[in-house]
Amino acid sequence: MVGTLALALSGCSSSSGGNPPSRCVDPTTLKVLDSHSCSGGKAAGATAGRWYYCGSGATNAVGGTFDKAATKRGGFGCPAGSSGSGGG
Repeated sequence: MVGTLALALSGCSSSSGGNPPSRCVDPTTLKVLDSHSCSGGKAAGATAGRWYYCGSGATNAVGGTFDKAATKRGGFGCPAGSSGSGGG
Protein backbone atom coordinates (compact mmCIF):
# COMPACT_ATOMS: atom_id res chain seq x y z
CA MET A 1 0.00 0.00 0.00
CA VAL A 2 2.78 2.44 0.87
CA GLY A 3 4.54 1.68 -2.41
CA THR A 4 1.32 2.33 -4.34
CA LEU A 5 0.85 5.64 -2.55
CA ALA A 6 4.44 6.67 -3.25
CA LEU A 7 4.03 5.77 -6.92
CA ALA A 8 0.80 7.77 -7.15
CA LEU A 9 2.38 10.80 -5.51
CA SER A 10 5.49 10.64 -7.67
CA GLY A 11 3.27 11.29 -10.70
CA CYS A 12 2.39 14.62 -9.12
CA SER A 13 5.95 15.67 -8.43
CA SER A 14 6.14 17.97 -11.45
CA SER A 15 3.08 19.90 -10.34
CA SER A 16 4.20 20.26 -6.72
CA GLY A 17 7.53 21.83 -7.76
CA GLY A 18 5.89 25.12 -8.69
CA ASN A 19 5.40 24.33 -12.38
CA PRO A 20 2.11 22.63 -13.11
CA PRO A 21 1.85 20.50 -16.26
CA SER A 22 1.14 22.70 -19.24
CA ARG A 23 0.63 22.60 -22.96
CA CYS A 24 0.35 25.19 -25.70
CA VAL A 25 -3.27 25.73 -26.74
CA ASP A 26 -5.16 27.98 -29.15
CA PRO A 27 -7.13 30.20 -26.73
CA THR A 28 -10.16 30.36 -29.05
CA THR A 29 -10.59 26.71 -30.06
CA LEU A 30 -8.62 24.95 -27.26
CA LYS A 31 -6.81 22.97 -29.95
CA VAL A 32 -3.46 21.69 -28.69
CA LEU A 33 -0.56 23.33 -30.58
CA ASP A 34 3.16 22.65 -30.63
CA SER A 35 5.10 24.47 -27.93
CA HIS A 36 6.74 26.82 -30.46
CA SER A 37 3.37 28.54 -30.90
CA CYS A 38 3.62 29.72 -27.29
CA SER A 39 7.35 30.36 -27.23
CA GLY A 40 7.47 33.05 -29.88
CA GLY A 41 8.99 30.70 -32.46
CA LYS A 42 5.84 30.46 -34.56
CA ALA A 43 5.89 30.91 -38.30
CA ALA A 44 4.38 33.99 -39.91
CA GLY A 45 0.60 33.73 -39.94
CA ALA A 46 0.53 30.87 -37.41
CA THR A 47 -1.90 30.99 -34.51
CA ALA A 48 -0.44 32.39 -31.32
CA GLY A 49 -1.04 29.98 -28.47
CA ARG A 50 -1.24 30.41 -24.74
CA TRP A 51 -0.05 28.06 -22.01
CA TYR A 52 -2.91 25.94 -20.65
CA TYR A 53 -2.34 24.36 -17.25
CA CYS A 54 -3.53 21.05 -15.79
CA GLY A 55 -5.73 20.09 -18.72
CA SER A 56 -6.07 16.79 -20.49
CA GLY A 57 -6.93 15.73 -24.02
CA ALA A 58 -4.63 14.97 -26.93
CA THR A 59 -6.27 17.07 -29.65
CA ASN A 60 -8.37 19.58 -27.69
CA ALA A 61 -7.56 20.63 -24.15
CA VAL A 62 -10.21 20.15 -21.47
CA GLY A 63 -10.43 20.49 -17.70
CA GLY A 64 -7.67 23.03 -17.23
CA THR A 65 -7.08 26.75 -17.03
CA PHE A 66 -5.06 29.52 -18.65
CA ASP A 67 -4.50 30.98 -15.17
CA LYS A 68 -1.35 29.44 -13.70
CA ALA A 69 -2.14 30.88 -10.27
CA ALA A 70 -5.40 28.89 -10.21
CA THR A 71 -3.35 25.68 -10.06
CA LYS A 72 -2.01 26.50 -6.61
CA ARG A 73 -4.63 24.61 -4.62
CA GLY A 74 -3.12 24.81 -1.15
CA GLY A 75 0.20 23.59 -2.49
CA PHE A 76 -1.26 20.44 -4.03
CA GLY A 77 -1.05 21.56 -7.67
CA CYS A 78 -3.38 20.23 -10.34
CA PRO A 79 -6.45 18.12 -9.67
CA ALA A 80 -6.12 14.37 -10.04
CA GLY A 81 -6.42 13.16 -13.63
CA SER A 82 -4.90 16.24 -15.23
CA SER A 83 -1.85 16.00 -17.42
CA GLY A 84 0.32 18.01 -19.73
CA SER A 85 3.81 18.47 -21.00
CA GLY A 86 6.17 21.22 -21.90
CA GLY A 87 6.12 24.36 -19.86
CA GLY A 88 5.97 28.05 -19.81
